[in-house]
Amino acid sequence: MNSFYLKNPKLYQDRSFVETTLTVRQGVITEIGGENDEALDTIDAKGCYVIPGFIDPHSHGAYGIDLNHASANELRTLGLKLACHGTTSWLCSIGCDAVTQTEKAIHEAVLAIEEPGKGAELLGIHLEGPFLSPKFHATFEERYIQASDIELLHHYQAIAKGHIRSMTMAPEIRGAKDLMAKAIALGIRISIGHSDATWQQTVDAYKAGAHAVTHLGNAMRGFHHREPGILGAALDYPFFVEIIADGVHSHPAFIRIVDRLKSPNHLMLVSDSMMATGLPDGAYHLGSRDVTVKDGQSRKEDGRLAGSTLTMDRALLNLMEMTQKSLAELIPASSTNAAQWLGLSHKGNIAPGMDADLVFMDKQGALTRVFCRGEEAKG
Repeated sequence: MNSFYLKNPKLYQDRSFVETTLTVRQGVITEIGGENDEALDTIDAKGCYVIPGFIDPHSHGAYGIDLNHASANELRTLGLKLACHGTTSWLCSIGCDAVTQTEKAIHEAVLAIEEPGKGAELLGIHLEGPFLSPKFHATFEERYIQASDIELLHHYQAIAKGHIRSMTMAPEIRGAKDLMAKAIALGIRISIGHSDATWQQTVDAYKAGAHAVTHLGNAMRGFHHREPGILGAALDYPFFVEIIADGVHSHPAFIRIVDRLKSPNHLMLVSDSMMATGLPDGAYHLGSRDVTVKDGQSRKEDGRLAGSTLTMDRALLNLMEMTQKSLAELIPASSTNAAQWLGLSHKGNIAPGMDADLVFMDKQGALTRVFCRGEEAKG
């Protein structure tokens, strides 16, 4: 069923909720406030808030699937699992790894993109590396970090058949300016991360076309009142900024500060999830690294954080709790802003012409139904 008539929803519209109707035909929203003239199957959403499906631009896996090693079928399976948590669109984040392993991961992602399954739509690939600062390699093995290599980037995008949509890189590394220009020419959006960049280097990168910052506050130069660094520039300039709202990667007070400065248009919730998401504590891996998950926190042997076990529905509820803001005020952070960042004109909002990516929530914030392009997701 990808055509239906929705009655009695509290429908998200322009940062508020209105009681109206919604018509979906062939997976696309065609009308708001109309009658069911075609006698489409009717869904009664009485008592439910209906909001845009979540868009997660940064995920390394979940439910036992690590995206550096996932097959195309596993990626399709993961799409169903993610949809059960409200994610209707996502990027496959391939972490810094050996060239041969990165090539394999890209190849499998392309198969899943071009022959999709049901559930959350895999929109493309996010490369997290290898053009990072060795000082802030974080989870990734330093031996796989490289200086700028335009030929390698061109090679990756060629085997990806143009499906690399975004790349995290450090703008201070040698050759970064030319690399950014090439990436943008290849249709790749640049996000600053794993970086020791100064405030000026970050501002210069923004002016060169790098308009996002990866997991703000994590794996980057810290803030100082005489050298604000990436953090200062990210909050001062209109960067899109990723936030991992799990209460572990960033203190709630920091998230409140970021929300005050970046909402409503430039704050993006991400999961940065890894393969242990949705599974018990234990031994796992994130790309080439072995990690241990205890109390839901993924860490390397040295105790440093290594991804998260967060889901997007939980991230949104956490953000509501941390900021004491309403659901309607924060929805841009879970969908609209990521769509803007990625240039998705057909996703991230509820309006005629948009994909029917819809999340139903009850008064307590629990998900009751999820639709991906008009098809109900059932995992």
